[in-house]
Amino acid sequence: MKLYHYVVRPNNVLEKGLLSISANKNADLSYYLKRSGENTHEGVCKWMENCFEGRSRAIRAFTEPCQYTERSLYCIKSFVDKADLFEIDVDALQKDGLIEAVYLSPSVLDLPPIEEKQAIDEVLQKINGIEDIDYSPIDWSVCDDKLGHRFAFVRYYLLTVKDGVIPPKYLTKIG
Repeated sequence: MKLYHYVVRPNNVLEKGLLSISANKNADLSYYLKRSGENTHEGVCKWMENCFEGRSRAIRAFTEPCQYTERSLYCIKSFVDKADLFEIDVDALQKDGLIEAVYLSPSVLDLPPIEEKQAIDEVLQKINGIEDIDYSPIDWSVCDDKLGHRFAFVRYYLLTVKDGVIPPKYLTKIG
């Protein structure tokens, strides 16, 4: 099984691997600073761990490369255009014992109604493991610049990995 992850260019993924927030002291924390109320890398990591054990060592992954439409030129296309796409060999990660847990972030369209004032844009559900990853096609047409929340409308997964790093040997740069 393969999953996909994007990293903004320039990057050193093929030398150092994919780094989670906890493993990347230089990560852009602006999104998490706002959500957590924290103002340091350590504070954000502690807040993430309070969400669930391993959250700060988790790396987002999609079951297919992102697709955009004329309605998602800003939220998806601009993101993809600035990044390199990496394929993750999930079977090899699992075989080598590097996956600690797998979480699903379902599309908000598949969840019960949530009041906007709750500011929830990521609902995570622990699944049994990589065998429960849903590889059915994603409907990217639901992404809309006017709605914001880049990935709230499509499912993705978080892989909690040992030491918060997916080493380069499990990665292939696409394109």
